[in-house]
Amino acid sequence: QILERFSVTRPQTPMGTSQHSTAANASTTSSQGGKIVFCHNDLLAANIMRHPETNRIQLIDFEYGGTNYAAFDMANHFNEHAGGTSAKENGQTDYSKFPDLERQKKFCVEYVKMMRRLQSNGDLSGSNVEGKGLGNADKAEGIIPVEEVHEEAMDLLDQVHQFILVNHLYWG
Repeated sequence: QILERFSVTRPQTPMGTSQHSTAANASTTSSQGGKIVFCHNDLLAANIMRHPETNRIQLIDFEYGGTNYAAFDMANHFNEHAGGTSAKENGQTDYSKFPDLERQKKFCVEYVKMMRRLQSNGDLSGSNVEGKGLGNADKAEGIIPVEEVHEEAMDLLDQVHQFILVNHLYWG
């Protein structure tokens, strides 16, 4: 009965096969409407490239890419900060490198702002977020209130926190 309560069928694992996850936090996230999107599923620093002149970001190494919860991918990214994946680290993690709460909040706010921009006419300039560009126009004019972005980002961060330990179980 306990396993049934915590069982979640994930739509696809990074390897492309259906799998059950027995994590209470995943079922909570799922019932709260966690977004299922295409995820990289391996966002360690070595897979994030930044062009030195343009500062454009490019992700590489998509062998684990597939559908997953966006919050799971973010939890994995935060966990990757602790390291342990290089030959020098030899599996030893350093959780003092884990992003602090303020950095996690900023990450989620930027993610929500970007998703909103892409959903509302593909504008990547940031001009459709209140306080950037067009000022205090209302939503009818295409402006997303800062409070709304912040609330959605904090909901997302709650989901990310639920997936932090799930991520360890998944890769463990």
